[in-house]
Amino acid sequence: MKELEGNFFLLEIKKGGNMKLEIPVWTKPAVWGVVVGALAWWMVLSSFGWVSAGTAAQVATQKAQDAVVAYATPVCVARFERQPNVIAAWEVLSKTDDWKQGDHIKDGGWVSEPGQKINSDMADAIATGCATQVLALKTIGGVKLSAAK
Repeated sequence: MKELEGNFFLLEIKKGGNMKLEIPVWTKPAVWGVVVGALAWWMVLSSFGWVSAGTAAQVATQKAQDAVVAYATPVCVARFERQPNVIAAWEVLSKTDDWKQGDHIKDGGWVSEPGQKINSDMADAIATGCATQVLALKTIGGVKLSAAK
């Protein structure tokens, strides 16, 4: 019987050409140590708010969209208020079904400047916020508004 000892494995060659490869005893505890250590490291990073690059990109995109909507919604309301037939437009909007009000604002052209390209999701968010704020107005141009619904 002839033994060849390498760095990690013990290869035993028996008479007749049979070979037996033995894995060292320390291998199983080492693998478990790596697995447990990786889990512990992941838990520590997660507890400090670490997120993956993909999640960070999604959060950043959402925050940017929220900021644009927060800025654009009052501009949309101002565009709505500047139109010549604002009282009639407000009355039509107030009588429109809740789920159609954003579409009414978009169709009126108050969400963005003429010719301005805007993401559909962002336009929906701006229109919804704009409709809510327009309907919350108590007066427009000195005219007191009354709830139609």
